[in-house]
Amino acid sequence: MTDQEIFDGIAQKDNNTFLFLYQQHKDMIINMVKKNNGTSDDALDIFQEGVIVLWANIREGKFKIRENARIGSYLYALCKNIWISKLRKNKHTEPFDNNLQMDLSDDVEEMEEAYVQINKLEKLLGNLGENCQKLLNLFYYQKASLKEIAEQMGITEKTAKNNKYRCMQNLRTIYNKENPEV
Repeated sequence: MTDQEIFDGIAQKDNNTFLFLYQQHKDMIINMVKKNNGTSDDALDIFQEGVIVLWANIREGKFKIRENARIGSYLYALCKNIWISKLRKNKHTEPFDNNLQMDLSDDVEEMEEAYVQINKLEKLLGNLGENCQKLLNLFYYQKASLKEIAEQMGITEKTAKNNKYRCMQNLRTIYNKENPEV
């Protein structure tokens, strides 16, 4: 399904669209929550809350499809924000894993800005080779360890570490070319 089809399906409360969203993004949310002091049950609750907020934001016009926009990225940002809020409410003292630091608050405008930044990052990632995209996605989004990445990609752990470094260097180079003023 395209993001536009997902957007339309969510707006129309289409069960198949919600099922597709669940199948495509549940594991990413579970990994994020479990890596940050949560359980699978916590993650499923967070995912469900995130989908409800996504639906409400679409219905209220707070979220609209944009060029190069990814609903999955927005949903991830929503779920991460909800999880951080729950951790804060429970006064959880262990730090949140911030490999991809996002300063999200309950304020929708700040969430939208984070969403825009994620989409810019995804666009930049699209300029990398397939292996770099896969490696960085596994490491940063799915929070896989270098050992897990090495196993999935059929390489050694040391090669995974070196490739991650090279991929990040390439990503920085691409970013600097597109943002020379920074």
